[in-house]
Amino acid sequence: MLALLFVLSVAQAAAAGVQWPSLKKLDDLAERCEALSEKKDVSGLRKIAAEVKSAMKVVTSDSVPKGAKQPSQVKVLQGDLKSLADSIGDPRKQDGEELTAILAGVHPIVEALMEASGMPHVHEGAEKEGKPK
Repeated sequence: MLALLFVLSVAQAAAAGVQWPSLKKLDDLAERCEALSEKKDVSGLRKIAAEVKSAMKVVTSDSVPKGAKQPSQVKVLQGDLKSLADSIGDPRKQDGEELTAILAGVHPIVEALMEASGMPHVHEGAEKEGKPK
């Protein structure tokens, strides 16, 4: 009976998908960083850097979500994200090229985290246009 309940709860969790709100928030910020990095908009990156760093720290301190597809890979990627967050100094004084490179690197790690956790990676703008991201 307990085994049946466990199987049903796992199936229900899988059907609902992995939920990781702080990672979703970081994904939205990382998408903005990627766009600003592509434009080489250092001023825009300086404005968003503190918010991104804060969101990165939340994700790195989160527990691996229930039902994660590859929990050990999630932990490794959280470590990578922490290292990247730690490399952000004072955005107002940090070298523009260095800051651009750091913030451009956030989105690929977030995408890998979403994949390892089993979350879909679709941005709302892409969804509206009918394009997967």
